[in-house]
Amino acid sequence: MRRRPIESPQAREFRGHGFTIARGFFSKQEVATLREEAERRTAEEDTADVLTDDALIFAHNLFKHSEVYQRFLSQKRIIDFLTPIAGGDLWVRWDQAVTKRPGAGLFRWHQDNGYSGVRSAHLQLWVALTETRNENGALWLVPGSHRRGLLPHARVHGAQLEVQAEVGESICIDAAAGDLILFSSLLLHRTGPNETDTTRVVYVAEYLPCRDYDYDLQPPYFIVSSHGVSQPRFVDRQPGARSVRNQLRYWRPRAEYLVSELKRPLRALRDAVRAEL
Repeated sequence: MRRRPIESPQAREFRGHGFTIARGFFSKQEVATLREEAERRTAEEDTADVLTDDALIFAHNLFKHSEVYQRFLSQKRIIDFLTPIAGGDLWVRWDQAVTKRPGAGLFRWHQDNGYSGVRSAHLQLWVALTETRNENGALWLVPGSHRRGLLPHARVHGAQLEVQAEVGESICIDAAAGDLILFSSLLLHRTGPNETDTTRVVYVAEYLPCRDYDYDLQPPYFIVSSHGVSQPRFVDRQPGARSVRNQLRYWRPRAEYLVSELKRPLRALRDAVRAEL
């Protein structure tokens, strides 16, 4: 009889609660390097994010033009940590640095799939680059809420979405710089306001198994591991693009997109005629 592999404590905790925490996972030097690179990339135009709101600053896709983050995301220690939970074939869909300066507001309850539109649950790697406490905008989670599936969301403040369902009992996760919190993209979470005189910075990356797909994402795509071994590389085609399962999963949004593209010339012609009139 073939024995099932022994599940790691982190994998067991993740599956039960929707998250797991690794204290002191990254060194002070690693954290300093990541924060310096986050500041550099945040200042560049290609990382500007519509979610930025005064003292609450978002910068996305830092890794696409950063060898520092490419090496970080594909390092052996992270791959070894993720493999028992998600398997050894992984790619990074997206990342972001989130800076909460003094006076920054809260970021409302949501699931990350509510923003991305991705149909499958995946991994959110959340790294504290400064001390994070309730007073300066720590992460709040609702244990077990990943089992509720994707809940409805609505736009409530600028580009922010908020879940339109009862949240449930939540917990605040204090973190020191270098702590890692891994949680499901379907786990309900939020961050509070920064009511201190210091700046809070975190880095978040989204890992997907190579079988999973995002129909709306443009190439290139960053694969970080194969069979549990770090093998970072950019490719022009998503590894899950050929899957019939994925094509069926996304047929409706793909069809809506194609219809919209077909209507675009008609809208342009209509606008031109109206301008002439």
